Amino acid sequence: MPSKKPISLLAEELGERLSSYRLSRNLRQKDVADRSGISRGAIARIEAGKGGTIDSLLRIMQALDVEDRIEMLLPDASLSPLDPRSEIGPRQRARTGSTEKPAKEPWSWGE
Repeated sequence: MPSKKPISLLAEELGERLSSYRLSRNLRQKDVADRSGISRGAIARIEAGKGGTIDSLLRIMQALDVEDRIEMLLPDASLSPLDPRSEIGPRQRARTGSTEKPAKEPWSWGE
């Protein structure tokens, strides 16, 4: 299994992207705070990768007019042209192991 990035590094990268995008739109943190309804301090913490809530992230995305890009973060798993089961609809629960019932005795060549 490939090594995973630490959450703190992922948070910093996301914060840097938010900050860069905000600045590319010539918006101050205060402007985003006014549009999103959250404090400028909360925006500064998220941009610094120091924590925040999903609610705050979504509010910032709305303020930056990029909430339609949530699909890029996590694609819709209910529809896949490669999986015929996706026509049934979204799964309601996950299962472990095989769906087949195990044989009572292991199969072997007859003697």
